[in-house]
Amino acid sequence: MLEKVKEKFVEIFKDDKDTRCFFSPGRVNIIGEHIDYNGGYVMPCAIDKGTYFVIRLNHTNIVNAYSMQFENLGVISFDVFDENKTNQYSDFIKGVMKIFDIHLGFDMVCCGTIPHSSGLSSSASFCTGLGYALSSLNCNLVSHTALALACKRVENEFMGVNSGIMDQFIICNGKDEKALLLDCNTLKYEEIPFELEDNVLIIANTNKKRQLADSKYNERRAECEQVLTILHENGYTFKYLCDMDLKQMDEVMPLIKDEKLQRRLRHVVSENDRTIKASKALINHDINELGKCLTASHESLKNDYEVTGKELDTLVYSFLTQEGCVGARMTGAGFGGCAIAIYKKGFEEKAMAEVKKEYLEKIGYEPSFYQVKVYGGTREIK
Repeated sequence: MLEKVKEKFVEIFKDDKDTRCFFSPGRVNIIGEHIDYNGGYVMPCAIDKGTYFVIRLNHTNIVNAYSMQFENLGVISFDVFDENKTNQYSDFIKGVMKIFDIHLGFDMVCCGTIPHSSGLSSSASFCTGLGYALSSLNCNLVSHTALALACKRVENEFMGVNSGIMDQFIICNGKDEKALLLDCNTLKYEEIPFELEDNVLIIANTNKKRQLADSKYNERRAECEQVLTILHENGYTFKYLCDMDLKQMDEVMPLIKDEKLQRRLRHVVSENDRTIKASKALINHDINELGKCLTASHESLKNDYEVTGKELDTLVYSFLTQEGCVGARMTGAGFGGCAIAIYKKGFEEKAMAEVKKEYLEKIGYEPSFYQVKVYGGTREIK
């Protein structure tokens, strides 16, 4: 893909003198859903699908950007101090330049291999890659954690997306063949060997347009804040819901009179517990236990957090009925996007065919499947 991006750069800007090349991965969260904003543990990994950049300074006050994913837009040009939003991918460029306080003119061609609206963090991949590239061009490289925090600000403050830190953090700090057990409260993490033995990881995209994801995401955050407020009013001092364990959750549950809020709390605390168990399962090479954690996570996301929907449920339950499936669940914010499944090697091709058939019959269009490698974080490609 990088060679195609280079060729397109030369086609548009006539030569590739002084260009530099960067790659920023996407991510898949193995387990720990809707936990990052509740101060708990998540276990994501970076993947080998992501965003490629070919970029150089042009020593003007103009940015000239071309995306191979949005070829109909042609070259988008704007002044380095222009912060006006146009509802195009260039808004992310403007956000990165503002938050990083870098106002340099440049020429850029980029291309992403992450399917749009898949829940594999195409926007975080783009922001972190561009932030890293512009910092490098400005001779002011920041730490990976500082890069992640700055890119979270791009999404929160400039784009108005109320996201947590997980996506940016794993994309910046990912390691080959490793998942990260990340404490979203302290940002301390442990590298977990992602070794599936005689099993493979499958990502399945519902291909559903995720119209509800942003509004429902904000709704769930607000519900969790409601629960925390009730606990504070009753003398508890938890900073985050994930500060409590399962025993403490049972203790405070009678204080939550709203049954819906009880279910939200139950998901958050139990999912945090499952994530820790899943990390231990990987360390102990107990893939069957990992599979049980994934499946239990989906049930909780479906019944207690209510963020799955017909498409994701169809994928997950179809996976689970096929021979060779170790475990499956939705991944990402929900209401569309992707599911993941772990399969014993040799069973995955037949399973994908059967899942595809069943999904088409029930939903009316086909899902997409990806087998990915667990990859390192944002980087310059020499």
